[in-house]
Amino acid sequence: MDDPEAGQTWVVSLAGIIILSVLVIAICVFFFRFENKEVDEKVVMPANAWSQGMRLEQEGELAKYQKYSVAAPDGSMQPRIRIPISRAMEIVAERGVAAPTAP
Repeated sequence: MDDPEAGQTWVVSLAGIIILSVLVIAICVFFFRFENKEVDEKVVMPANAWSQGMRLEQEGELAKYQKYSVAAPDGSMQPRIRIPISRAMEIVAERGVAAPTAP
């Protein structure tokens, strides 16, 4: 019976170790990517019906004209008009922002 050649044994052993290492690293990468995705979907950004409804309601308020009143320092009610945020941005882009005045 002949002894195995040391050179071939080393080459086959190193190739096996390299292939096994690459396989283990690839499986770890896939596992942790999947785990992070699941944590993000289920914990970080859960689909909460209440918060989605509140957000839709607030976005609706930002997109329509409304009239409302505020109390002045003398006790009288002063009428105000709320405009959609998109229109407000257009006005600011056209006219610019007024410089603040010193009190």
